[in-house]
Amino acid sequence: MFKSFDVPVRCSAGHLFTTIWIPLGSLKAVRLGWKRYQYCPVGRHWAIVTRLDWAGSPSPEELEQAALVHDVRIP
Repeated sequence: MFKSFDVPVRCSAGHLFTTIWIPLGSLKAVRLGWKRYQYCPVGRHWAIVTRLDWAGSPSPEELEQAALVHDVRIP
């Protein structure tokens, strides 16, 4: 159902993962403009996350690494 909203993101500590990112909405994060405060499943901490495509053009390696870990699907 949310497949089209799965996007690669980077947390403030540099970890890459995939999360559900719905424009103008948030299921499991606090929206902070173009950023969000949510749980990072890679580092197991709370952090500011940003979409990879907003931070510059991601390399294929970054996209592959982000696809390996997806955060929880249900809030």
